[in-house]
Amino acid sequence: MNIPRAYQRKARQLLKTLRTFCLLWERQAGKTSTQADMALFEMMSHRARSCIYASASLLLGREMILKQVATTDITARDLFQKESKVLMDFAAQSTVDAGKADMMFQTADSAKGKEIKGLKLDDFMELFEAQRLEFRLYHDRTTYSRTQVIAPNVATARGWSGTVFLDEIGFIRDFRELWIAIEPIISTSPDFKLIMSTTPPQDDTHYCFELLAAPAGMEFEANPAGNLYESEAGVTVHRASCYDTAAAGKKFYDLKKGTEISVEEFLRRTPNKHGAAINHKLAWLLGGSAACGSLQLATAQQRGVNVCRCFDIERDLEFNEALTWLAENVSPVNAIGLGLDVATTVKKKSNPSVLSVMEQKGSEYIYRAALVWKTKDPDVARERIKATIRVCSNRPGGKPKALAADATNEKYFAEDLRKQLIAILPVLLVVASEGVDVPGLEKPTNWKEYLGDQYVGILDDNHLTLPPETYFKIDHRLVLKDRGRFVCEPDDEGRHGDTFDGGKLGIHALKGNGINFGAAIG
Repeated sequence: MNIPRAYQRKARQLLKTLRTFCLLWERQAGKTSTQADMALFEMMSHRARSCIYASASLLLGREMILKQVATTDITARDLFQKESKVLMDFAAQSTVDAGKADMMFQTADSAKGKEIKGLKLDDFMELFEAQRLEFRLYHDRTTYSRTQVIAPNVATARGWSGTVFLDEIGFIRDFRELWIAIEPIISTSPDFKLIMSTTPPQDDTHYCFELLAAPAGMEFEANPAGNLYESEAGVTVHRASCYDTAAAGKKFYDLKKGTEISVEEFLRRTPNKHGAAINHKLAWLLGGSAACGSLQLATAQQRGVNVCRCFDIERDLEFNEALTWLAENVSPVNAIGLGLDVATTVKKKSNPSVLSVMEQKGSEYIYRAALVWKTKDPDVARERIKATIRVCSNRPGGKPKALAADATNEKYFAEDLRKQLIAILPVLLVVASEGVDVPGLEKPTNWKEYLGDQYVGILDDNHLTLPPETYFKIDHRLVLKDRGRFVCEPDDEGRHGDTFDGGKLGIHALKGNGINFGAAIG
Protein backbone atom coordinates (compact mmCIF):
# COMPACT_ATOMS: atom_id res chain seq x y z
CA MET A 1 0.00 0.00 0.00
CA ASN A 2 1.40 3.38 -1.05
CA ILE A 3 1.54 5.99 1.70
CA PRO A 4 -0.07 9.21 0.40
CA ARG A 5 2.23 12.18 0.06
CA ALA A 6 1.54 15.52 1.75
CA TYR A 7 -0.09 17.12 -1.31
CA GLN A 8 -2.36 14.06 -1.70
CA ARG A 9 -3.40 14.28 1.94
CA LYS A 10 -4.12 17.99 1.47
CA ALA A 11 -6.38 17.20 -1.49
CA ARG A 12 -8.36 14.72 0.59
CA GLN A 13 -8.83 17.39 3.27
CA LEU A 14 -10.21 19.76 0.64
CA LEU A 15 -12.88 17.20 -0.25
CA LYS A 16 -14.30 17.59 3.27
CA THR A 17 -14.59 21.38 3.08
CA LEU A 18 -15.06 22.38 -0.59
CA ARG A 19 -17.73 21.49 -3.13
CA THR A 20 -15.71 22.42 -6.21
CA PHE A 21 -11.97 22.52 -6.82
CA CYS A 22 -9.33 21.37 -9.27
CA LEU A 23 -6.13 19.40 -8.75
CA LEU A 24 -3.54 21.09 -10.97
CA TRP A 25 -0.79 18.54 -10.53
CA GLU A 26 2.27 17.66 -12.54
CA ARG A 27 2.23 14.58 -14.73
CA GLN A 28 2.65 11.24 -12.88
CA ALA A 29 1.87 12.77 -9.49
CA GLY A 30 -1.06 10.45 -8.71
CA LYS A 31 -4.11 12.43 -9.84
CA THR A 32 -6.08 9.36 -10.91
CA SER A 33 -5.34 7.31 -7.80
CA THR A 34 -6.11 10.28 -5.54
CA GLN A 35 -9.46 10.89 -7.23
CA ALA A 36 -10.25 7.19 -6.93
CA ASP A 37 -9.48 7.33 -3.20
CA MET A 38 -11.74 10.35 -2.92
CA ALA A 39 -14.52 8.38 -4.60
CA LEU A 40 -14.13 5.63 -2.00
CA PHE A 41 -14.28 8.21 0.80
CA GLU A 42 -17.48 9.68 -0.67
CA MET A 43 -19.06 6.23 -0.98
CA MET A 44 -18.11 5.27 2.56
CA SER A 45 -19.20 8.59 4.08
CA HIS A 46 -22.64 8.83 2.41
CA ARG A 47 -25.21 6.07 2.14
CA ALA A 48 -26.55 5.56 -1.38
CA ARG A 49 -24.04 8.08 -2.76
CA SER A 50 -23.75 8.31 -6.55
CA CYS A 51 -20.34 9.22 -7.93
CA ILE A 52 -19.22 9.78 -11.52
CA TYR A 53 -15.63 9.24 -12.57
CA ALA A 54 -15.34 10.76 -16.06
CA SER A 55 -12.08 9.81 -17.75
CA ALA A 56 -10.65 11.70 -20.73
CA SER A 57 -9.07 8.41 -21.81
CA LEU A 58 -12.49 7.23 -22.92
CA LEU A 59 -13.13 10.05 -25.40
CA LEU A 60 -14.09 8.80 -28.84
CA GLY A 61 -11.09 8.27 -31.09
CA ARG A 62 -8.66 8.76 -28.17
CA GLU A 63 -7.86 12.16 -29.69
CA MET A 64 -6.92 13.73 -26.38
CA ILE A 65 -4.79 10.79 -25.35
CA LEU A 66 -2.86 11.18 -28.59
CA LYS A 67 -2.13 14.79 -27.65
CA GLN A 68 -0.84 13.51 -24.34
CA VAL A 69 1.47 11.15 -26.22
CA ALA A 70 3.02 14.07 -28.10
CA THR A 71 4.47 15.52 -24.91
CA THR A 72 5.24 12.39 -22.88
CA ASP A 73 6.82 10.12 -25.51
CA ILE A 74 4.77 7.04 -24.62
CA THR A 75 2.05 5.26 -26.55
CA ALA A 76 -1.69 5.68 -26.19
CA ARG A 77 -1.92 2.00 -25.24
CA ASP A 78 0.57 2.57 -22.40
CA LEU A 79 -1.47 5.46 -21.05
CA PHE A 80 -4.76 3.59 -21.21
CA GLN A 81 -3.18 0.54 -19.60
CA LYS A 82 -1.69 2.69 -16.82
CA GLU A 83 -5.07 4.21 -15.91
CA SER A 84 -6.70 0.78 -16.00
CA LYS A 85 -3.98 -0.58 -13.69
CA VAL A 86 -4.51 2.29 -11.24
CA LEU A 87 -8.27 1.62 -11.11
CA MET A 88 -7.71 -2.12 -10.80
CA ASP A 89 -5.33 -1.61 -7.86
CA PHE A 90 -7.87 0.79 -6.36
CA ALA A 91 -10.51 -1.93 -6.52
CA ALA A 92 -8.25 -4.43 -4.79
CA GLN A 93 -7.27 -2.03 -1.99
CA SER A 94 -10.85 -0.79 -1.57
CA THR A 95 -12.02 -4.36 -1.00
CA VAL A 96 -9.63 -4.55 1.95
CA ASP A 97 -10.52 -1.09 3.32
CA ALA A 98 -14.25 -1.75 3.06
CA GLY A 99 -13.91 -5.03 4.93
CA LYS A 100 -12.18 -3.26 7.80
CA ALA A 101 -15.20 -0.95 8.03
CA ASP A 102 -17.67 -3.86 7.94
CA MET A 103 -18.75 -2.96 4.41
CA MET A 104 -18.52 -4.87 1.14
CA PHE A 105 -16.83 -3.54 -2.02
CA GLN A 106 -17.61 -4.90 -5.50
CA THR A 107 -16.42 -4.36 -9.05
CA ALA A 108 -19.48 -4.63 -11.29
CA ASP A 109 -20.47 -4.71 -14.94
CA SER A 110 -23.04 -1.91 -15.15
CA ALA A 111 -24.59 -3.39 -18.31
CA LYS A 112 -25.25 -6.73 -16.62
CA GLY A 113 -25.94 -5.22 -13.22
CA LYS A 114 -23.85 -7.75 -11.33
CA GLU A 115 -20.47 -8.23 -9.67
CA ILE A 116 -17.51 -9.42 -11.76
CA LYS A 117 -14.80 -11.43 -10.00
CA GLY A 118 -11.37 -12.65 -10.97
CA LEU A 119 -10.65 -9.93 -13.54
CA LYS A 120 -7.22 -9.89 -15.15
CA LEU A 121 -5.80 -6.61 -16.43
CA ASP A 122 -6.91 -7.22 -20.03
CA ASP A 123 -10.45 -8.01 -18.82
CA PHE A 124 -10.43 -4.89 -16.65
CA MET A 125 -9.27 -2.75 -19.57
CA GLU A 126 -12.03 -4.15 -21.78
CA LEU A 127 -14.68 -3.34 -19.16
CA PHE A 128 -13.17 0.12 -18.66
CA GLU A 129 -13.08 0.91 -22.36
CA ALA A 130 -16.67 -0.28 -22.87
CA GLN A 131 -17.80 2.20 -20.16
CA ARG A 132 -19.39 -0.63 -18.19
CA LEU A 133 -17.09 -0.39 -15.19
CA GLU A 134 -18.82 0.33 -11.89
CA PHE A 135 -17.68 0.17 -8.26
CA ARG A 136 -20.20 -0.58 -5.53
CA LEU A 137 -19.86 -0.20 -1.78
CA TYR A 138 -22.57 -1.96 0.26
CA HIS A 139 -23.43 -0.33 3.59
CA ASP A 140 -25.79 -3.23 4.35
CA ARG A 141 -27.49 -5.99 2.35
CA THR A 142 -29.75 -3.63 0.40
CA THR A 143 -28.08 -0.19 0.40
CA TYR A 144 -25.01 0.64 -1.61
CA SER A 145 -23.14 3.63 -2.97
CA ARG A 146 -21.60 3.46 -6.41
CA THR A 147 -19.07 5.05 -8.75
CA GLN A 148 -19.66 4.84 -12.50
CA VAL A 149 -16.68 5.11 -14.84
CA ILE A 150 -17.69 6.87 -18.07
CA ALA A 151 -16.49 9.28 -20.75
CA PRO A 152 -17.01 13.03 -20.19
CA ASN A 153 -20.04 13.52 -22.40
CA VAL A 154 -21.89 16.82 -22.82
CA ALA A 155 -25.10 14.99 -23.76
CA THR A 156 -25.26 13.09 -20.44
CA ALA A 157 -23.68 15.68 -18.14
CA ARG A 158 -26.97 17.43 -17.36
CA GLY A 159 -28.13 14.25 -15.65
CA TRP A 160 -25.10 13.90 -13.38
CA SER A 161 -25.55 14.23 -9.64
CA GLY A 162 -23.76 13.40 -6.42
CA THR A 163 -19.97 13.70 -6.62
CA VAL A 164 -18.36 14.06 -10.04
CA PHE A 165 -14.67 13.53 -10.72
CA LEU A 166 -13.42 14.92 -14.03
CA ASP A 167 -9.99 13.52 -14.83
CA GLU A 168 -7.55 15.34 -17.16
CA ILE A 169 -9.90 18.11 -18.21
CA GLY A 170 -7.13 19.68 -20.28
CA PHE A 171 -7.62 16.84 -22.77
CA ILE A 172 -11.39 17.27 -23.09
CA ARG A 173 -11.77 19.16 -26.37
CA ASP A 174 -15.32 20.39 -25.69
CA PHE A 175 -14.68 21.25 -22.05
CA ARG A 176 -16.28 24.69 -22.36
CA GLU A 177 -19.57 23.06 -23.44
CA LEU A 178 -19.21 20.45 -20.67
CA TRP A 179 -18.70 23.19 -18.08
CA ILE A 180 -21.75 25.07 -19.36
CA ALA A 181 -23.78 21.88 -18.92
CA ILE A 182 -22.74 21.12 -15.34
CA GLU A 183 -22.16 24.59 -13.86
CA PRO A 184 -25.90 25.28 -13.27
CA ILE A 185 -26.17 22.00 -11.35
CA ILE A 186 -23.26 22.97 -9.12
CA SER A 187 -24.82 26.37 -8.50
CA THR A 188 -28.30 25.16 -7.66
CA SER A 189 -27.72 21.90 -5.78
CA PRO A 190 -25.82 22.08 -2.45
CA ASP A 191 -25.38 18.29 -2.52
CA PHE A 192 -23.43 18.34 -5.79
CA LYS A 193 -19.62 18.15 -5.71
CA LEU A 194 -17.22 18.56 -8.61
CA ILE A 195 -13.54 17.64 -8.33
CA MET A 196 -11.45 18.18 -11.45
CA SER A 197 -7.86 17.33 -12.28
CA THR A 198 -5.45 18.27 -15.02
CA THR A 199 -2.09 19.60 -16.03
CA PRO A 200 -2.18 22.85 -18.03
CA PRO A 201 -3.38 22.40 -21.62
CA GLN A 202 -0.91 22.42 -24.48
CA ASP A 203 -2.03 25.87 -25.63
CA ASP A 204 -4.19 28.65 -24.29
CA THR A 205 -7.15 28.08 -26.61
CA HIS A 206 -8.51 25.46 -24.20
CA TYR A 207 -11.21 26.72 -21.84
CA CYS A 208 -9.50 25.40 -18.69
CA PHE A 209 -6.77 28.00 -19.38
CA GLU A 210 -9.37 30.72 -18.83
CA LEU A 211 -11.02 28.84 -15.97
CA LEU A 212 -7.96 27.82 -13.93
CA ALA A 213 -4.92 29.98 -14.75
CA ALA A 214 -3.42 31.79 -11.77
CA PRO A 215 -3.71 35.58 -11.59
CA ALA A 216 -0.90 37.36 -13.43
CA GLY A 217 2.28 37.78 -11.38
CA MET A 218 1.45 35.14 -8.76
CA GLU A 219 4.51 33.18 -7.63
CA PHE A 220 4.69 29.90 -5.70
CA GLU A 221 7.30 28.51 -3.31
CA ALA A 222 7.97 24.78 -3.10
CA ASN A 223 5.55 23.25 -0.60
CA PRO A 224 5.16 19.50 0.04
CA ALA A 225 1.43 20.08 0.64
CA GLY A 226 1.08 22.00 -2.63
CA ASN A 227 -0.20 25.54 -3.02
CA LEU A 228 -3.77 26.82 -3.05
CA TYR A 229 -4.99 29.78 -5.08
CA GLU A 230 -8.23 31.10 -6.53
CA SER A 231 -8.23 31.61 -10.29
CA GLU A 232 -9.54 34.81 -11.83
CA ALA A 233 -12.67 32.82 -12.75
CA GLY A 234 -13.22 32.08 -9.05
CA VAL A 235 -12.25 28.38 -9.01
CA THR A 236 -10.16 27.02 -6.13
CA VAL A 237 -7.04 25.33 -7.50
CA HIS A 238 -4.71 22.99 -5.62
CA ARG A 239 -1.35 23.26 -7.38
CA ALA A 240 1.40 20.66 -7.07
CA SER A 241 4.30 21.28 -9.46
CA CYS A 242 7.40 19.11 -9.73
CA TYR A 243 9.07 21.29 -7.08
CA ASP A 244 6.19 20.64 -4.66
CA THR A 245 6.03 16.90 -5.36
CA ALA A 246 9.82 16.61 -4.99
CA ALA A 247 9.57 18.34 -1.61
CA ALA A 248 6.89 15.76 -0.71
CA GLY A 249 9.21 12.87 -1.57
CA LYS A 250 8.48 12.06 -5.21
CA LYS A 251 11.58 10.71 -6.95
CA PHE A 252 12.97 11.60 -10.37
CA TYR A 253 15.20 9.32 -12.41
CA ASP A 254 17.61 9.68 -15.29
CA LEU A 255 16.05 8.65 -18.62
CA LYS A 256 19.02 6.49 -19.67
CA LYS A 257 20.64 5.05 -16.55
CA GLY A 258 17.65 5.11 -14.21
CA THR A 259 19.68 6.65 -11.41
CA GLU A 260 17.96 8.99 -8.99
CA ILE A 261 18.49 12.68 -9.78
CA SER A 262 17.25 15.98 -8.38
CA VAL A 263 14.22 17.67 -9.87
CA GLU A 264 16.47 20.48 -11.13
CA GLU A 265 18.72 17.96 -12.90
CA PHE A 266 15.68 16.16 -14.32
CA LEU A 267 14.45 19.40 -15.86
CA ARG A 268 17.91 20.21 -17.20
CA ARG A 269 18.35 16.81 -18.86
CA THR A 270 14.88 16.35 -20.35
CA PRO A 271 14.97 16.72 -24.15
CA ASN A 272 11.39 18.06 -24.31
CA LYS A 273 11.72 21.47 -22.64
CA HIS A 274 8.32 22.68 -23.87
CA GLY A 275 6.58 19.56 -22.58
CA ALA A 276 8.43 19.74 -19.26
CA ALA A 277 7.39 23.36 -18.74
CA ILE A 278 3.74 22.37 -19.11
CA ASN A 279 3.65 18.86 -17.65
CA HIS A 280 6.01 19.29 -14.70
CA LYS A 281 6.50 22.99 -13.94
CA LEU A 282 2.79 23.65 -14.67
CA ALA A 283 3.48 26.65 -16.89
CA TRP A 284 0.50 28.31 -18.53
CA LEU A 285 2.13 29.10 -21.87
CA LEU A 286 0.50 32.03 -23.63
CA GLY A 287 -0.15 32.02 -27.34
CA GLY A 288 0.29 28.39 -28.30
CA SER A 289 -1.45 27.75 -31.61
CA ALA A 290 -4.03 30.49 -31.05
CA ALA A 291 -3.66 33.31 -33.56
CA CYS A 292 -4.53 35.92 -30.91
CA GLY A 293 -2.58 35.57 -27.68
CA SER A 294 -4.65 35.56 -24.51
CA LEU A 295 -2.69 38.35 -22.82
CA GLN A 296 -2.65 40.56 -25.92
CA LEU A 297 -6.38 40.08 -26.44
CA ALA A 298 -7.17 40.82 -22.79
CA THR A 299 -5.10 44.02 -22.93
CA ALA A 300 -6.80 45.24 -26.12
CA GLN A 301 -10.26 44.45 -24.72
CA GLN A 302 -9.56 46.18 -21.42
CA ARG A 303 -8.70 49.29 -23.41
CA GLY A 304 -12.04 48.96 -25.20
CA VAL A 305 -14.26 49.04 -22.10
CA ASN A 306 -16.85 51.83 -22.57
CA VAL A 307 -15.17 52.67 -25.89
CA CYS A 308 -16.04 49.76 -28.22
CA ARG A 309 -19.03 47.41 -28.49
CA CYS A 310 -19.89 44.05 -30.02
CA PHE A 311 -23.61 43.79 -30.83
CA ASP A 312 -25.21 40.35 -31.23
CA ILE A 313 -28.26 41.37 -33.29
CA GLU A 314 -31.37 39.24 -33.68
CA ARG A 315 -34.04 41.86 -34.51
CA ASP A 316 -34.30 45.22 -36.28
CA LEU A 317 -34.94 46.83 -32.88
CA GLU A 318 -31.53 45.68 -31.65
CA PHE A 319 -29.92 46.87 -34.87
CA ASN A 320 -31.45 50.33 -34.42
CA GLU A 321 -30.15 50.45 -30.85
CA ALA A 322 -26.68 49.57 -32.17
CA LEU A 323 -26.88 52.39 -34.73
CA THR A 324 -27.89 54.84 -32.01
CA TRP A 325 -24.90 53.83 -29.89
CA LEU A 326 -22.60 54.08 -32.90
CA ALA A 327 -23.83 57.56 -33.80
CA GLU A 328 -23.09 58.72 -30.26
CA ASN A 329 -19.67 57.07 -29.96
CA VAL A 330 -18.03 57.06 -33.39
CA SER A 331 -15.13 59.50 -33.61
CA PRO A 332 -15.99 62.73 -35.44
CA VAL A 333 -12.52 62.98 -36.99
CA ASN A 334 -10.78 59.58 -37.15
CA ALA A 335 -10.51 57.79 -40.49
CA ILE A 336 -13.01 54.93 -40.76
CA GLY A 337 -12.82 51.65 -42.65
CA LEU A 338 -15.66 49.12 -42.82
CA GLY A 339 -15.08 45.38 -42.99
CA LEU A 340 -17.77 42.90 -44.05
CA ASP A 341 -17.60 39.15 -43.51
CA VAL A 342 -20.92 38.11 -44.98
CA ALA A 343 -23.17 35.06 -44.61
CA THR A 344 -26.80 34.77 -45.69
CA THR A 345 -28.16 31.83 -43.68
CA VAL A 346 -29.88 31.57 -40.31
CA LYS A 347 -29.34 27.97 -39.22
CA LYS A 348 -28.33 27.54 -35.59
CA LYS A 349 -24.73 26.62 -36.39
CA SER A 350 -24.38 28.71 -39.54
CA ASN A 351 -21.82 31.50 -39.64
CA PRO A 352 -23.09 34.99 -38.83
CA SER A 353 -22.41 38.13 -40.85
CA VAL A 354 -20.13 40.69 -39.22
CA LEU A 355 -19.86 44.33 -40.19
CA SER A 356 -16.92 46.02 -38.47
CA VAL A 357 -16.47 49.74 -37.93
CA MET A 358 -12.72 50.30 -37.64
CA GLU A 359 -11.14 53.67 -36.86
CA GLN A 360 -7.54 54.78 -37.33
CA LYS A 361 -5.73 57.44 -35.34
CA GLY A 362 -2.08 57.54 -36.32
CA SER A 363 -0.68 54.07 -35.67
CA GLU A 364 -3.63 53.12 -33.44
CA TYR A 365 -6.68 51.16 -34.60
CA ILE A 366 -9.99 51.21 -32.72
CA TYR A 367 -12.52 48.44 -33.44
CA ARG A 368 -15.37 50.79 -32.60
CA ALA A 369 -18.23 48.37 -33.29
CA ALA A 370 -18.81 44.80 -34.42
CA LEU A 371 -22.35 44.32 -35.73
CA VAL A 372 -23.15 40.60 -35.76
CA TRP A 373 -26.33 39.15 -37.29
CA LYS A 374 -27.80 36.17 -39.12
CA THR A 375 -30.31 36.58 -41.95
CA LYS A 376 -31.39 34.64 -45.01
CA ASP A 377 -32.67 37.82 -46.67
CA PRO A 378 -29.93 39.63 -48.68
CA ASP A 379 -32.06 42.79 -48.73
CA VAL A 380 -31.97 42.99 -44.94
CA ALA A 381 -28.18 42.70 -45.01
CA ARG A 382 -27.87 45.40 -47.69
CA GLU A 383 -30.10 47.85 -45.80
CA ARG A 384 -28.15 47.34 -42.57
CA ILE A 385 -24.86 47.97 -44.36
CA LYS A 386 -26.21 51.14 -46.00
CA ALA A 387 -27.65 52.38 -42.69
CA THR A 388 -24.27 51.92 -41.01
CA ILE A 389 -22.54 53.82 -43.82
CA ARG A 390 -25.01 56.68 -43.38
CA VAL A 391 -24.33 56.91 -39.63
CA CYS A 392 -20.57 56.90 -40.19
CA SER A 393 -20.86 59.50 -42.96
CA ASN A 394 -23.00 61.89 -40.91
CA ARG A 395 -20.08 63.38 -38.96
CA PRO A 396 -17.53 66.16 -39.46
CA GLY A 397 -14.87 63.68 -40.66
CA GLY A 398 -17.04 62.55 -43.56
CA LYS A 399 -17.73 59.12 -45.01
CA PRO A 400 -15.61 55.97 -44.51
CA LYS A 401 -12.55 55.51 -46.72
CA ALA A 402 -13.79 52.17 -48.08
CA LEU A 403 -15.70 48.98 -47.39
CA ALA A 404 -13.68 45.75 -47.69
CA ALA A 405 -15.93 42.72 -48.20
CA ASP A 406 -15.06 39.03 -48.28
CA ALA A 407 -16.10 37.69 -51.70
CA THR A 408 -14.77 34.14 -51.25
CA ASN A 409 -18.06 32.32 -50.74
CA GLU A 410 -20.73 34.99 -51.28
CA LYS A 411 -19.36 36.25 -54.63
CA TYR A 412 -22.72 37.16 -56.16
CA PHE A 413 -23.88 39.08 -53.10
CA ALA A 414 -20.53 40.88 -52.77
CA GLU A 415 -20.45 41.92 -56.43
CA ASP A 416 -24.06 43.12 -56.30
CA LEU A 417 -23.26 45.10 -53.14
CA ARG A 418 -20.28 46.72 -54.86
CA LYS A 419 -22.49 47.88 -57.71
CA GLN A 420 -25.07 49.34 -55.32
CA LEU A 421 -22.45 51.24 -53.29
CA ILE A 422 -20.06 52.28 -56.04
CA ALA A 423 -21.43 55.84 -56.08
CA ILE A 424 -21.10 56.14 -52.29
CA LEU A 425 -17.66 54.75 -51.43
CA PRO A 426 -15.02 52.33 -52.76
CA VAL A 427 -15.74 48.63 -52.21
CA LEU A 428 -12.79 46.23 -52.08
CA LEU A 429 -13.79 42.63 -52.85
CA VAL A 430 -11.36 40.22 -51.22
CA VAL A 431 -11.08 36.59 -52.36
CA ALA A 432 -9.20 34.74 -49.61
CA SER A 433 -7.39 32.32 -51.93
CA GLU A 434 -6.23 34.95 -54.44
CA GLY A 435 -2.52 35.85 -54.44
CA VAL A 436 -1.35 39.20 -53.08
CA ASP A 437 1.16 41.43 -54.88
CA VAL A 438 2.59 43.69 -52.18
CA PRO A 439 5.83 45.64 -52.72
CA GLY A 440 8.55 44.28 -50.43
CA LEU A 441 6.68 41.09 -49.52
CA GLU A 442 9.30 38.39 -48.93
CA LYS A 443 7.30 35.41 -50.13
CA PRO A 444 4.08 34.80 -52.08
CA THR A 445 0.94 34.64 -49.99
CA ASN A 446 -2.82 34.94 -50.34
CA TRP A 447 -5.29 37.45 -48.96
CA LYS A 448 -6.36 35.27 -46.03
CA GLU A 449 -2.83 34.91 -44.67
CA TYR A 450 -1.75 38.46 -45.55
CA LEU A 451 -4.68 40.21 -43.86
CA GLY A 452 -4.64 37.81 -40.90
CA ASP A 453 -0.92 38.39 -40.28
CA GLN A 454 -1.43 42.15 -40.58
CA TYR A 455 -4.28 42.11 -38.02
CA VAL A 456 -2.43 39.89 -35.52
CA GLY A 457 0.72 42.00 -35.94
CA ILE A 458 -1.17 45.15 -34.97
CA LEU A 459 -2.63 43.32 -31.95
CA ASP A 460 0.80 42.02 -30.89
CA ASP A 461 2.28 45.51 -31.23
CA ASN A 462 -0.37 46.78 -28.78
CA HIS A 463 -1.89 49.15 -31.32
CA LEU A 464 -5.42 47.69 -31.32
CA THR A 465 -8.42 48.52 -29.14
CA LEU A 466 -11.19 45.91 -29.14
CA PRO A 467 -14.77 45.42 -27.89
CA PRO A 468 -14.77 43.88 -24.38
CA GLU A 469 -17.68 41.42 -24.82
CA THR A 470 -17.17 37.72 -24.07
CA TYR A 471 -18.72 36.76 -27.43
CA PHE A 472 -16.01 38.76 -29.18
CA LYS A 473 -13.23 37.13 -27.14
CA ILE A 474 -14.47 33.56 -27.70
CA ASP A 475 -14.87 34.19 -31.43
CA HIS A 476 -11.34 35.58 -31.76
CA ARG A 477 -9.85 32.70 -29.78
CA LEU A 478 -11.29 30.18 -32.22
CA VAL A 479 -8.82 31.31 -34.89
CA LEU A 480 -5.67 29.16 -34.90
CA LYS A 481 -2.34 29.42 -36.70
CA ASP A 482 -1.37 26.01 -38.07
CA ARG A 483 1.90 25.70 -40.02
CA GLY A 484 1.67 29.30 -41.17
CA ARG A 485 -2.02 29.13 -42.13
CA PHE A 486 -5.04 30.62 -40.39
CA VAL A 487 -7.63 27.93 -39.63
CA CYS A 488 -10.87 27.98 -37.68
CA GLU A 489 -13.46 25.37 -36.72
CA PRO A 490 -16.96 26.65 -35.85
CA ASP A 491 -18.19 26.10 -32.31
CA ASP A 492 -21.65 24.92 -31.23
CA GLU A 493 -23.02 28.48 -31.36
CA GLY A 494 -21.98 28.97 -34.99
CA ARG A 495 -19.08 31.30 -34.19
CA HIS A 496 -16.36 30.94 -36.78
CA GLY A 497 -13.85 33.71 -36.16
CA ASP A 498 -16.11 36.12 -38.03
CA THR A 499 -15.33 39.12 -35.81
CA PHE A 500 -11.63 38.40 -36.48
CA ASP A 501 -12.30 38.42 -40.23
CA GLY A 502 -14.42 41.55 -39.97
CA GLY A 503 -11.63 43.30 -38.09
CA LYS A 504 -8.89 42.41 -40.55
CA LEU A 505 -11.11 43.56 -43.43
CA GLY A 506 -11.83 46.84 -41.64
CA ILE A 507 -8.10 47.52 -41.33
CA HIS A 508 -7.66 46.55 -44.98
CA ALA A 509 -10.26 49.17 -45.92
CA LEU A 510 -8.11 51.74 -44.12
CA LYS A 511 -4.70 50.59 -45.36
CA GLY A 512 -5.56 49.34 -48.87
CA ASN A 513 -4.09 52.27 -50.83
CA GLY A 514 -0.87 51.49 -52.65
CA ILE A 515 -1.42 47.72 -52.98
CA ASN A 516 -1.78 46.11 -56.39
CA PHE A 517 -5.12 44.44 -55.70
CA GLY A 518 -5.45 42.59 -59.01
CA ALA A 519 -8.44 40.29 -58.72
CA ALA A 520 -9.11 41.42 -55.18
CA ILE A 521 -10.75 44.72 -56.13
CA GLY A 522 -14.06 44.89 -57.91
